Amino acid sequence: MLVIPAIDLKAGRCVRLTEGRAASVKVYDRDPVEVAGSYEGEGARLIHIVDLDGAFLAVASRNQEIVRRIVGEVKVPVEVGGGVRSIDDIRTLLEDVGARYVIVGTLAVENPHELETAISKFGDAIVVGIDARGRSVATRGWIESTRVDAVELARQVASIGAARIIYTDIARDGRLEGPNLEMTRRIAEASGIRVTASGGVSSLEDIARLCDLEPHGVDSVIVGKALYEGRFTLQAAIGRVSEFNHSRP
Repeated sequence: MLVIPAIDLKAGRCVRLTEGRAASVKVYDRDPVEVAGSYEGEGARLIHIVDLDGAFLAVASRNQEIVRRIVGEVKVPVEVGGGVRSIDDIRTLLEDVGARYVIVGTLAVENPHELETAISKFGDAIVVGIDARGRSVATRGWIESTRVDAVELARQVASIGAARIIYTDIARDGRLEGPNLEMTRRIAEASGIRVTASGGVSSLEDIARLCDLEPHGVDSVIVGKALYEGRFTLQAAIGRVSEFNHSRP
């Protein structure tokens, strides 16, 4: 189980939202590049970055320059999402900004043909984000609700060649109430591809419970607010995974 620390960017600052609502923003007075460096120092093997300005405004934002700086400062790869709506957006993040992975969500729902083209061009660098309230997928920065079923979408994106899904339970994101284990498992089983869990992680035991889902294809977890709020450190989370693995029969 890979523990992936998250950095959400709004107007160049580290923030966290509750349930993805823009009005719920909480600003953390830390330099994003320094935060990324501290995560690398604690053992991160991948850093998750979301450009919230891109997600909400659907325009290029100054946050891209911060992502570029992070890529230049740390040696671990980064994955980036938020406002990715086209092949050109993907190419910019991969080839110009330097991201290792690009997360697409709205594109998967609104233009599956373009998603298929992106996968054919960029392979496993394309990660599909499935963000849902209940089983209903939300798009465009979680603002627009759709009638698309999350489990069915997981099957569809796997069928066109996606290698990984990040599944987020919007209702739990930022609430520190624990992840949606049942839906995370169902997404993994339906798709048959690797799944990253996201939303609601609040404790080391939440991470241990997610480790139980590894046989189903859930091999990583994104942690954000719990780190900012000091519930535990990234180093402690990585250590908990190691303890879990050693305790297996």
